[in-house]
Amino acid sequence: MLNISLILAFLVGIAQNPDNSTIETPKDVFNFKNGEHLDFKLSYGWFTVGKASLDIDQTFHDYKDQRCYKVDVKGETAGLLGVFTHVDDRWGAYVRNDNLLPLHAYRNIEEGKYMRVEKTDFYHEQGRVEVTRYDPRKDKRKPAKEYGIKGEVYDLMSSYLYLRNLDFSKYGKGDTIKVNTFYEDTLYNFNMVMRGIETFDSKVGDLKAYKLNFLIPPSEIFPNEDGIVAWISADSNQLPLRIEAEMFFGTAYCDLTSYRNIKYGPDYQ
Repeated sequence: MLNISLILAFLVGIAQNPDNSTIETPKDVFNFKNGEHLDFKLSYGWFTVGKASLDIDQTFHDYKDQRCYKVDVKGETAGLLGVFTHVDDRWGAYVRNDNLLPLHAYRNIEEGKYMRVEKTDFYHEQGRVEVTRYDPRKDKRKPAKEYGIKGEVYDLMSSYLYLRNLDFSKYGKGDTIKVNTFYEDTLYNFNMVMRGIETFDSKVGDLKAYKLNFLIPPSEIFPNEDGIVAWISADSNQLPLRIEAEMFFGTAYCDLTSYRNIKYGPDYQ
C-alpha cells in the first residue's frame, strides 16, 4: 500500500534555515495567509491511490499564551485502492505566527486496523520535546517520552510554512540547504540540493519551478539516496507542485491539483 504519511512527510517536512537562525518576519509579509486550502492527488503509475488536503485555519489560535497558525493535513485512500484498504490520516500543529516555530503537533493515524494518536510538545528554550503515543482503543497508555533538541527545530507543519518563505532565489544550481525536522521520535538532518529552475507541466498549469533533490540515507522504503525530487513554484506563493519519490515498489507522486484563498493570485479549482 502507498504510505500516505511517508509521501506527505516529504511534501511538508523539507525546510530549515541552513544557518539555524529563526524567521523574524512579521506575519503580514509571509507568503501565505489564513484560510489557504490546497488539494493533492497521490498516485502510482497511472493509478490514483490517495488524496490529501492542507489547510491553514481561517483564524489565529492562542496556545500556551502565544498567537498561532493552526495547520491541518488530511490524507485518505482513493480510487481502486480505497476498495481494498482504508486510510484516514490527520495531522496538525499550532505554529507561532511570528517565527513559525511549532508549539504542539498531533497525528491521528488510521490505516486499516492500525490506529495511533501521537502528540508532540516543543519546549525550545529547554532544548527538548515530549512525545505521547497511544492506541485510542486501549485504556492503558505509556508515559510521554522526552527527546533532546538543539537549535531551532521544526515539525512537519511548521517546516511546510517555513518552506513557503525560504528565499530559494539566493541558491545556485548545486547548492545544498540543510534540512532539520523532528518527525515521530527522530531529528532528521537531510540535505536538499538545488537543481535549478525549469518550466514544469503541473496539474495547476505550466509554471516556472525550483527543482530540488533530497539526499536521504538509503533504506528499505527509499532505496536510492537521491530518489526524492520536489518542484516548488518559482513565484511569490512558492506552492509545492509535485513530490516524486522513488520507493521500493516503484515511483510515487504527490501532485497539487487545486487551491483557493492563496495570498497571491486567484483560486484554481
